[in-house]
Amino acid sequence: MIRMARLLAGVSVSTMLVMATGAAAQQAVPAAGQPVPASGQDSPTRSITADQVAQQPEADDDIIVTGVRASLNSAQEMKRNASQIVDSVNAQDIGKLPDVNTTEALQRITGVQIQRRYGEGATDFDHRTSPAVTVRGLTQVQNFLDGRAIYSASGGRAFDLEGIPPELLSGIDVYKNAPSNIIEGGVGGAVNLRTRRPFDTPDQVISLTARGNHYDRADKFGGSVSGLYSNRYDTGIGEIGFLVNAVYSKSQYRQDGLLANQQAPIVAGSIAGAPANAQIPLGFQVYDDSGDRRRFGIAAAVQWQAGENLLVTGQYQGTKYWFNRTGAYYYPINNRNAADPLPGAAFTFNSEGYATSGTLQRQLFETGRFDQELWSASQNLTLNAEWKTSDRLTMRFDAQYLNSYYNADRNGHVLSLYQRTGQDSTTAANVSIVDFDLRGKYPRWDVRNKALLTNQANYTTPFIADSLQRNDADTLALAYDLEYDVEGGFLQKLRAGARFSDNSIDLRGTWNGVGLYANYAPGASNVPAGALLPSLSRNPQLSMPGPSKNWFDGNSVTGGILYPAFPAGDGVWAQTKALYALFGAQTKDNFTAGDLNSQTEKTYTGWAIADYAFEAGGVRVDGGIGVRVVKTDLTSRGTQFNANGTSSPLAIDKSYTRALPSVNVRARLTDEFQMRFAYSKGLARPNFDQLSTNLTLNNPNQVNPVTGRPSASSGNPQLNPIESDNFDLTAEWYFAKAGSLTGGVFYKKVKGFLAGGILVQSFQGRDYDVSTSLNSGNGEVKGAEIGYQQFFDFLPGLLSGFGVQANYTFVDSNVTNPFASAGGSLPQQLPLEKLSKHSYNLVGLYEKGPLTARVAWNWRSSYLDQTTGAGANGVAQYARPYASLDASISVNLNDHVALSADVVNLNNRMNVTYITTPAQPLQYQLNDRRFGVSLRATY
Repeated sequence: MIRMARLLAGVSVSTMLVMATGAAAQQAVPAAGQPVPASGQDSPTRSITADQVAQQPEADDDIIVTGVRASLNSAQEMKRNASQIVDSVNAQDIGKLPDVNTTEALQRITGVQIQRRYGEGATDFDHRTSPAVTVRGLTQVQNFLDGRAIYSASGGRAFDLEGIPPELLSGIDVYKNAPSNIIEGGVGGAVNLRTRRPFDTPDQVISLTARGNHYDRADKFGGSVSGLYSNRYDTGIGEIGFLVNAVYSKSQYRQDGLLANQQAPIVAGSIAGAPANAQIPLGFQVYDDSGDRRRFGIAAAVQWQAGENLLVTGQYQGTKYWFNRTGAYYYPINNRNAADPLPGAAFTFNSEGYATSGTLQRQLFETGRFDQELWSASQNLTLNAEWKTSDRLTMRFDAQYLNSYYNADRNGHVLSLYQRTGQDSTTAANVSIVDFDLRGKYPRWDVRNKALLTNQANYTTPFIADSLQRNDADTLALAYDLEYDVEGGFLQKLRAGARFSDNSIDLRGTWNGVGLYANYAPGASNVPAGALLPSLSRNPQLSMPGPSKNWFDGNSVTGGILYPAFPAGDGVWAQTKALYALFGAQTKDNFTAGDLNSQTEKTYTGWAIADYAFEAGGVRVDGGIGVRVVKTDLTSRGTQFNANGTSSPLAIDKSYTRALPSVNVRARLTDEFQMRFAYSKGLARPNFDQLSTNLTLNNPNQVNPVTGRPSASSGNPQLNPIESDNFDLTAEWYFAKAGSLTGGVFYKKVKGFLAGGILVQSFQGRDYDVSTSLNSGNGEVKGAEIGYQQFFDFLPGLLSGFGVQANYTFVDSNVTNPFASAGGSLPQQLPLEKLSKHSYNLVGLYEKGPLTARVAWNWRSSYLDQTTGAGANGVAQYARPYASLDASISVNLNDHVALSADVVNLNNRMNVTYITTPAQPLQYQLNDRRFGVSLRATY
C-alpha cells in the first residue's frame, strides 16, 4: 500500500506538471490516438504498433492485424522503418500468434534460439533463473512488456515468458542492438511483448476464441478460452477508449527420458574381442516426468484523448501461472565408480570404443519421486501521458508499478533396493543383470529378473525431503522524455529522457532432507554402517507401479518398476506433511535466517540521442548518436553465521555508474534497398539470487594447507554487471509488401561472465577463502543472419496463395571455461551454453480466399548443453541436432468465424544429449505431440 501510494502521488503530481506545460498545444495527433514518431523511433517506455511504425500513407485506419500476409507485412514494415535493428512476429488475428506458446513464437526470429522442457518451449523448473530464450547465444536478455522492463520474482532478471498466455499479445519484438533510449539490462538483446490498446482500432471489436488440445504421450486433453472487447466513445471531455482481454488455458505434458550413465574403461581382458579403448556404461536411468500448466491472463487499457494533442493511457496486465510436476526417476546407485560387464556376455562397440550393446552385472537401483507445485503471478499497472506541446516539442511521462510473487512447494521421497546403510552393489542383495542396446531408433534396456523390481518386499524407504519457496518482488519506475523536432539541416531531432526505478525483492527458500532408519530416530546422526533401513512393507501404500503407460513407446523396462507414492492430500505440501507424519518426522515449516535474503536496487538514468539526416552522392543517410548513463545502487541484506554458533545481521552496499553509448547509421541506397550500421554498449546485472548475501564462516582453526586460510561461503553482492560491446552491419532489400531479403553480420565482445571461484576476504581480523561467484569470464560472439520472405503473387490462380519464410543464423562463440585449470584436462575455452552454431527456420505458407495454412520446420545444430552436469563427472555435455515440424490450417467460415487446426512436434523428434562426443550418448528424451482445434469469432 505504501508503494502504491507513492505511485499514485507521483503520477498525480507529474501529470499536472505535464498538463500545465502543454497549455500552448496547437497540433492534433492522428485519429488512431497515438503520435507517430518520425522514422519509426520508439519511446523507451512504451510500445508502438507495427502499423504505426510502418507509416504507410495508404494504410487503412483499421489496423487490426489479420491474416498471414498482413502480419508479415506489418512485421516487415516495422523492421524497415525502425531507427534500430529489430525483428518482430505479429499476430495473424486477435488471439492468434503463429505459435501457441509465447516462447515458441520467438524461435521463428533469426538469431533467437529457445530451450524446450516439459513439452513446451520453457526453462527447466530447477533452473528458473536461466531463461528459455537466447538472443545470439546470450541468455542475458532484457524483457519488456509494452516497452517497460519486467522481471519475475524467481530470483533471476528475466520474466517467465512461458507464463504469459500468447492470446494476450499482438506481437513480439526482438531488439538486437539497442540504442540509448532502450532500457538497459541485456547484453544479448531485448524482447518486447506487445499487448493491444483500444485506439489501435477505429470501432468496436468483440472476439471470442475456444481451443481444445490433445497431448498424445500424456493422453490427456487441455485447452483455452479467451475473449477481447474493445470500443471507443465520443464524450464531452474527449474520446475515450476501453479494452479488456482475458484468457484461461490448461495444458498437459509427459516427458519420457532414458539416461545412459557415463561410460568407463573396462579391465583389460574382461570382454572378449573388445577394442583397446573399450568403455561401457556405468548404468541406466529412467526419467518419467508428467504434469500440467495453467495460465490466466488479463489485459485492460483505457485511453483518453483529453485534447487535440494530449493522450493519456492507463494499462493493467495481470498474469497467473500454475505448474504442477511429478518427476519420477529410477536409477542405479551401485556406490562404485567402476564398469561391471557380465562375464562372457556379448558386447558391440562403435568406432570410438564406446559400447552400443551388452550386459551389465551387479546393478542395484533406487527410485525417487520429487513433486513440485509452482504458482506465480504478476501485476503491471502503468500510466502514460503524451503531450505535443508545440509543433516541435513532445513530452511523455510514464509511471509503472510491477508486483509479483513466486511460490513453490517441493518434496522428495526415495525407495531403495538397499537393506542397510554402508553397502555397495558387491555386498548388497537385490542386484540385477541389465541388457542394453543403443543401436536402433529407440534405446533399450531391461533387467533379466523382472520380478525383482516390482516386489515391494525388496524395497526400503531411506529418505524424504521437503522444500518451500516464497519470493516477492516489486518495482516502481518513473520516466520522463522530451522530443524536439529541428527544422531542416543535418540535425533532425533531439531526444532526451530520465528514468528512476526502485526495485525490491525478498528471497525465501528452504531445503530439508531427512534420513530414515529402522531402529533410529528420523534424521539421526552418527548412524553406524550396516544399520537397517525401514522396509517398504511397513507402508506398502507408499509405492506405485511404473513406468508410465507405453513409456518410450514400449521399448524399454518392459517388466515394470516401482515408484514412490505419497499419501493423499490437497496439494504437494499436504501430501508431504502426511508422508512425514508416517515416520514421525517434521517438515521445515518456517524460514530461518539462513533461508532469507532481501535486496533493494535503485537505478537513476539519463539519456540523450541526436537524430540526423543528410544526403551524400544521392544516398539518403540517417540515424542517431546517443548515450545512456545509469547509476545503480544495491543493498543486499542477509545474515553472517559464525563458527561458534553465533550470527549477526549483514548488509552490503554496491554502487556503480556506467555510460552506454550508441550509434545507428542507415543508408537508403534506393527506395527498396538500405544498409545499417549499429554500435552500442550494453550491460546485464547479475541475478538477484547471485547477489544474495548469507555468509557462513567455517572453523578458523581448520585451514587450507595450500593457502593457510580457513574457508567460508557466501553469495556476492559486490558483483559487477556483465558488459558488452555490440556491432552490427545489415543489408535489407524490401521488394514487395510482404517480400524481403535481409542479412547481416554481428560481433559482440563480452566481459564479466559469472562463475564460481575463491575470493579472499577478511572477517573478524582473519583472512578467509570465500567460495562465491566472481566476474571471471570473458568471451566473444560473432555470426551472420539471413532472412527471406515472399508470397508468390505473380503465379496464376490458386498458386498465387503460396509463400515462404526462411531464415538462417550462424553464431560462433568463445568464452572462458570456469571449470578449467592451468595444465588440466578440461579445455580453457568453450562455446556458450545452449548455443547452436547453425540454426534455421523454413516455413511454407498458403493464404488464398478463406484458407490459410502453414508448415514450419525449425532446426538447430548440436550445442553445449552444460559445461559440467550431474549426468557426467565434470565433463561437458552436448545436445545433438534436432528439428521440429509444426503445421496449422485455418478456414474462415464467414467474415466473422474461423476454424483452425494445428499440430506441434509432428515428427515426434527424439532429443539426445551426449558426453564430449556423439559416440557417447547420455540422455534420450521424447515429448508429446500436441494436436489442437480452435474456433474463433470476431465482430
